[in-house]
Amino acid sequence: MDVLQWVERAAAAPSLLLATDFDGTISEITAVSGGAVAAPGALGALGALSRAPGTTVAIVTGRTIHDVAARTARCGAVWRVGEHGTEIAAPGGELVYLADAPTEALDALEREAEEAVRRVPALGIERKRCSIALHWRLVPAEARPAAFDALGAWEDAAARRGFVVMRGRSIHEARDAAHDKGRALAFLLARLPPGTLVVYAGDDTTDEPAIAHARAIGGVGVYIASSERPDTAVEPDLTLDGPKAWIAFLEALAARRGGVIGEAPRLA
Repeated sequence: MDVLQWVERAAAAPSLLLATDFDGTISEITAVSGGAVAAPGALGALGALSRAPGTTVAIVTGRTIHDVAARTARCGAVWRVGEHGTEIAAPGGELVYLADAPTEALDALEREAEEAVRRVPALGIERKRCSIALHWRLVPAEARPAAFDALGAWEDAAARRGFVVMRGRSIHEARDAAHDKGRALAFLLARLPPGTLVVYAGDDTTDEPAIAHARAIGGVGVYIASSERPDTAVEPDLTLDGPKAWIAFLEALAARRGGVIGEAPRLA
């Protein structure tokens, strides 16, 4: 099937869950995660879809729920999933799921991360409520062997404390093994009509459980490829070249499904 055929399939579904990652999917990756903003047209298309008949929109990310809510406020009434499913907010903003934070284990792992940063100062620590990430995008080429040694030691420490480490685009993130984006999709679908078609799009290893889950239940898994990660370890239904192509998909779908965004764009 070509892109337009996938759009038409989603447009025809009586009940649709349209779920998307944020970074690298509706936002370009930035050197510093705080600088990421949704690409032009993305929030408008998602907002239009959220108002379309029989359509539920969800933004599913590794960012904290408060962070993603601030960055996607223009979308309006959409589900928001933070920290890979440990935080879930309903379209009205009510927090409907909040995992317990393993604070003691995270404190210990953060001290291990600080040791890694002492060895390689260009590494960056991001402490979240239920996870810790080490960013290495700003590490210069000559320091990367030392950085990967430090990251390996930190991964071992994370595993000893019961965390799973996901290796993403210039990031290693330690999180609770009980939560991932695939389980988050299942949580949302349980609150929607039986037979709801799910379309999920993401660009990184943390999105693979959701892409796989969407396909396993007869939905559509979309992989947003990049020069950093041109391929994924799971087989998607559709591979698109970067956020612009995904946003064009969203705009075309919104126009066909009854969202108000103007004329649908032409798709290749």
